[in-house]
Amino acid sequence: MISKRAWTLSLLIPGLAVCAENPHVAALAKEGHWLEKGWAAHGPMLGKPAPGLELTGWLNGEVKASAMQGKIVVVDFWATWCGPCRASIPHNNALVKRYADRGVLLIGACGSGRGEEKMEEVAKATGLAYPTARVAKASTSAWNVQWWPTYAVIDRNGTLRAIGLQPDYVDKVVEALLVEQPK
Repeated sequence: MISKRAWTLSLLIPGLAVCAENPHVAALAKEGHWLEKGWAAHGPMLGKPAPGLELTGWLNGEVKASAMQGKIVVVDFWATWCGPCRASIPHNNALVKRYADRGVLLIGACGSGRGEEKMEEVAKATGLAYPTARVAKASTSAWNVQWWPTYAVIDRNGTLRAIGLQPDYVDKVVEALLVEQPK
């Protein structure tokens, strides 16, 4: 089902608080980052409330703000033309199943300035089974998305804890956050 409503992540949890940084999560975020150049843009974002994220045209169900409160949220910025993005879809599907009952949500944010009109077709062809929507260009700029895919992980308090992760590091960051107590 496709919903036309926009969604803004910064409105999810009013009064988002920055939680103390876990050194293990911070080390995983840096170790799992794609590029040193990208880390320069992403590093200063960590430990702060997640930037606004405008998503429209949902597939596989819309994720409402109330469903995200108190959850660990993984955002996968992906593009329909991106081979590594498409190759990571089975991993994402498995992540969703593995953590569904542990308070973890994965959301696809499709956009790169081209190819978004093929989102539904690509989702169907690749078996993408988690909620995904088109992301506004202003949101990709706010998140400093420089390549595709870009994974971001937000903790239960709405704090951005990792961004620019390689797909293999997403699980490691999620596992580290699952042992933290929400504030």
